[in-house]
Amino acid sequence: MIASTRNREFVVWFTHKLRDRQREKGIQTKMRVKLSAKLLIIAWTLMKKREPLNPNYLNLQ
Repeated sequence: MIASTRNREFVVWFTHKLRDRQREKGIQTKMRVKLSAKLLIIAWTLMKKREPLNPNYLNLQ
């Protein structure tokens, strides 16, 4: 939830996914779940490769 409101790259991704879908019931929760799954994959890959996070490599759109 914090990433979808505080981190600039993730805010852009989150608002892009919600564009034109605000009237759907539960869409914000669904997109937050997708964002958390994406963050888990990123975290797992970074821990596995032992690399720091580089925001330039994120494909969030």
